[in-house]
Amino acid sequence: MIYSNTNSGTNFIDISDFPFGKNGMQFPVVSLFSGAGGLDIGLEEAGFHTAVCVEYDADCRETLRLNRPEWKLFEDGLKIGKGRMRPRIPGDIRDISVDELLKFSNLKKGKVSLVVGGAPCQPFSNIGKKLGRNDEKNGDLFLEFVRMVKGLEPEAFIFENVVGITQQKHSDVIEYMVSKFKGLGYGISHTVLNAANYGVPQRRERFFLIGIKGVENPAFPFPTHFKDDKSYDNFIKDLAVFPVKQFKKWVSVKDAFKKIPKNPERRSDFALMNISEPVVKRMTYISQGENFKVLPMKLRPDCWKSGKHQGNDTFGRLIADLPSVTIRTAAYNPAKGQYIHPFENRGLSTVEMAALQSFPFSWCFKSKGREKITLVSGGRQIGNAVPPVLAQALGAAIKKQIWAKRSKSFQKQSELAEVS
Repeated sequence: MIYSNTNSGTNFIDISDFPFGKNGMQFPVVSLFSGAGGLDIGLEEAGFHTAVCVEYDADCRETLRLNRPEWKLFEDGLKIGKGRMRPRIPGDIRDISVDELLKFSNLKKGKVSLVVGGAPCQPFSNIGKKLGRNDEKNGDLFLEFVRMVKGLEPEAFIFENVVGITQQKHSDVIEYMVSKFKGLGYGISHTVLNAANYGVPQRRERFFLIGIKGVENPAFPFPTHFKDDKSYDNFIKDLAVFPVKQFKKWVSVKDAFKKIPKNPERRSDFALMNISEPVVKRMTYISQGENFKVLPMKLRPDCWKSGKHQGNDTFGRLIADLPSVTIRTAAYNPAKGQYIHPFENRGLSTVEMAALQSFPFSWCFKSKGREKITLVSGGRQIGNAVPPVLAQALGAAIKKQIWAKRSKSFQKQSELAEVS
């Protein structure tokens, strides 16, 4: 069943009856900007199979290699062309041709089910310079995603980025992508999804642009979780048809931490920031949901005394009974946001960060050339990821629509055969 929002025009498809699990793995995925694999392992649970990954970050590639050795990693450091050989940066999508990727993954143009990826978000993030496509380092990488979709001709695609990309100053980026993809024959939809509404223990909002060939207005997954009845009623009030009321409550920080196996510090991907005694003392003044603003002036660093500090969640303590705030790359550092442990006077470990991102505990993060992960590498890999449970819901929504489209096509072919 598809439900349409009469104000925004956004469609949502019910995924409550979807048979989750690694079924129907004949749906191949080309994964671009793969990161630590969050999007891919979520899609895997929706029955997709990652045929090839393209990733620039060497630590992320080690994580992918460790956990899914069967996923092909395109990291060739040499490029051959016109009878010449030259070096290239492994995983740099700007220097990889569509033909190379198809040959390496043993796929054919038009036979890819899904192309997915989230181009680096820093150019569009609300934290940073917000240069957008004018960012010399990564501002043009969305064009590489468009190039790959055009060349691979997949049945569908998922493009992910930060909410900041929806700002007016970046509107030309979305308009360009929509125009290009529609010209290639894709039905296009884009919206902002909150990961908490799909069972992720984190209130993380992200922009998604999806396209499916032959589907005019592709639908996003109907939320499976809500904060409460009021939130649910507010969501459905603009729908053309009201669904049967059934939803689960948001998954909280406490729920997520309860599931962490014992002795997480024994893991090779466990890392925790060392906190000095004066900082620990500051933490004792802060209750759940509070931040540095409750500290006595004598305990505040100078930069917190001036009143010019802009971070309203800085040095805040997580609320145990709610999903966490967005887990960013430095969520291990309590000074960077609402990242003080809800019950203990310390920051979050990398294992706790991964739990709040909904990574399975079987997934282990790796730093290249090291036995133990570094705090910075672990934070970067985890904080930049798409939560797997959110990706799973997206995969289910797209797969249901692909099934429906194929079923209609098969039915038409059967009717034509009967007529002839």
